[in-house]
Amino acid sequence: MIKLFAILGIIGAILGLIFSFLPISNLAIFPAAIGLILGFIAFNGAKKQGQNFNFPRIVVILALFAIIISVGKQLFTDNKVEVDTEFIEKEKQSEEDAVKELEEELDELEELE
Repeated sequence: MIKLFAILGIIGAILGLIFSFLPISNLAIFPAAIGLILGFIAFNGAKKQGQNFNFPRIVVILALFAIIISVGKQLFTDNKVEVDTEFIEKEKQSEEDAVKELEEELDELEELE
């Protein structure tokens, strides 16, 4: 049972680490927290049974790293949207060109009538 908790904990910790480096780092807390809880359960179970508890310790450390990285990214990075002035200018120019073309076509139609 201890191995099961440790394996599930390492999966959660690794998923948390992977998510913490992706743009969806806000979601990294959930698998990392599950990995941390399962790691503590495996750590305490191994300690009570007198088994080697290095693997559960690694699980707990990896889960803590994932949580620290995720929280650090949330606290120390600014998520802001910048205004793309070049795109806005191109859009205005394109609109002006389209209006000019329509006026020219309208003038040509009026001349034909």
